[in-house]
Amino acid sequence: MGIARTLISVLVSIVELLLSLRFIFKFFAVNTHTPFVAWIYNATTSLVKPFVGILPSLDLGGFVIDFATLIALVVYVLAGYLVLQIFPRIDSQY
Repeated sequence: MGIARTLISVLVSIVELLLSLRFIFKFFAVNTHTPFVAWIYNATTSLVKPFVGILPSLDLGGFVIDFATLIALVVYVLAGYLVLQIFPRIDSQY
């Protein structure tokens, strides 16, 4: 079970990093035509899509708070945490 826990931790960390970069780029209204920024947006669109529309983005005069990305960050971190908490219970049953 150690390998599975490690893989889940790495996967959640990668998702968290990508979503954090997306949030920072949106907050500072970074140029979306830059290849790296465009790649981050494309890579995370499917992760954020289920949460779009729950709360509207907040425009603070040049800065944007994208609540869909924040909600996605929280949900995926909690989901990863819950999955990791299940593993010891599964392992102890066998």
